[in-house]
Amino acid sequence: TGHLVFSTLHTNDAPSAVARLADIGVKPFLIASAVRAIEAQRLVRKLCGDCKTSSALNDRELRALGLEVSQLVEATIMGPNGCNKCRQGGYRGRMSLVEIFTIDDEVRNMINQQLTTPQLRKRARELGMRTLREDGVRKVLSGMTTAEEVIEATMADAD
Repeated sequence: TGHLVFSTLHTNDAPSAVARLADIGVKPFLIASAVRAIEAQRLVRKLCGDCKTSSALNDRELRALGLEVSQLVEATIMGPNGCNKCRQGGYRGRMSLVEIFTIDDEVRNMINQQLTTPQLRKRARELGMRTLREDGVRKVLSGMTTAEEVIEATMADAD
């Protein structure tokens, strides 16, 4: 009837929401016709803007984030320090890591054909979906949060 509805589901990523909806009894043709986009998000702590300090990624963090040292040339890697504004914790507030799966006509057909989550994920990536981990890496490289925060929040996104 043209009503815009927002809802929540518990899944590891945006493409998995299609299978989750099917698991709870929503027919594929209803998913395909009604869903326009699916967003997945995870919250991570945001570095305190008043006291964050220059830092570096160790080998374990580089591997976990899938980064090469050459990718750090223009990066602003920061770490927690602690001040009165953040109560000596080094973090103040939270920010979201986001991935958005846009549903196009091809994806609608895939949903109607009941194709697998990996097939839907592949199409989402072809459409330019940035994964939770990739969004986190972007935020680490720009000094907004730490590698440890992103790694912990995106363990399921490690592939």
